[in-house]
Amino acid sequence: MKKAVLFLVLVASFTFAFGQKSVRQTASNYLKDQKLDKALEAINQCILDPSTAQDSKTWFLRGNIYLGIANSKDEKIRNLDPNPLTKAMESYKKSLEYDPKKENPKKEYFAEIMVNVDKQYRTFFDTAIAKYNKKNYREAMINFGKSAEVLETVNVIDTLSLLNGALCAGLANEKKIEKEYYLKLLVGNYRSPNVYSIISDLYLKEKDSANAFKYIRMGLKQYPNNMTLFNSEINIYLTYNIVDKAMSNLNIAAKKDTANYSIPFALGTLYDNIANDTSKTVAQREQAFGNAGKSYAKALQLKPDYFDAAFNLGALNLNKASDILMKANNLPPDASAEFAKMKKEADEYLAKAMPHLEKALEIQPTDVNAMNALRQIYTRLNLTDKKKALQDKINALQKK
Repeated sequence: MKKAVLFLVLVASFTFAFGQKSVRQTASNYLKDQKLDKALEAINQCILDPSTAQDSKTWFLRGNIYLGIANSKDEKIRNLDPNPLTKAMESYKKSLEYDPKKENPKKEYFAEIMVNVDKQYRTFFDTAIAKYNKKNYREAMINFGKSAEVLETVNVIDTLSLLNGALCAGLANEKKIEKEYYLKLLVGNYRSPNVYSIISDLYLKEKDSANAFKYIRMGLKQYPNNMTLFNSEINIYLTYNIVDKAMSNLNIAAKKDTANYSIPFALGTLYDNIANDTSKTVAQREQAFGNAGKSYAKALQLKPDYFDAAFNLGALNLNKASDILMKANNLPPDASAEFAKMKKEADEYLAKAMPHLEKALEIQPTDVNAMNALRQIYTRLNLTDKKKALQDKINALQKK
């Protein structure tokens, strides 16, 4: 009697297992007929049943069905699932895991899976290239992301798609996605000083100083002599007004990168700020004033058409003259000799400022700030002809 019961149970189990394989065949038939909604319903029954849930063929078929849904031109079919491509790739991954021949180079479904994965990868990658060529950077970014996602689901980090996707994200001003792709590149062991620098800069724009410093220092650990990373670190110090660190790094950078005009200019701005800082001693401000002038002059020497350096050098001397004149005007009425001396000193600084501001205006002929500064100098130094010529130019611009 016990044997009869056991026999009946075994028959029932066999029949049920056979039934699920029959459902799987039904799913396969629906797939061939492109009845993807019915195919999906049938295959999902199979993965819920223990007898077929760990079968390589079940997951291979499921991957094909979801891939069909992802590529369908029928909106109703595409709406069967919000993430069909991801589920297709995950299904292929499961199929390879459950492959009884997985230790054998001739895995049962490996070749077919990789053909499907590669085909899907190429579709997205080629679409991304086409979108990029049309300057549709956002769509290019999305498709590069999808091509990377396809390979990611079979444990391959596609650095080419991620790098291209990150570049397109930057062009599309999609900063969040740009950062995401660059971070994935690091996870995939892609190493480049520029990647660390860009990630740090993206965090800096988010006002996340901790991560901005973190990734710059990670980069500098691997590339200790890279000037791009070194300059990025300086930029963080400048952004957060960490003057001592910025000054120290800039002086080191100036010795390492003698042709970089932005370094002495940055030093000039730091010294300029100190020269105008009333909390500093007179000696400190005077020293900073001299260093600012030398730094701006060095930047101009390296780049003669550097508007900002020419303007700042002129403004530095103009502001110095203004400070002296303000102090002179506060002298008592009987201090005429001292007043005359200070006025002469102020005029000397105005004379020093003039050629640099004229150079700035030569570089950018319509700059209003340079014009206004020069008009002050011409008026103060009684340069009537220059003042008239400048005023005529200002009037002509205002009529446009």
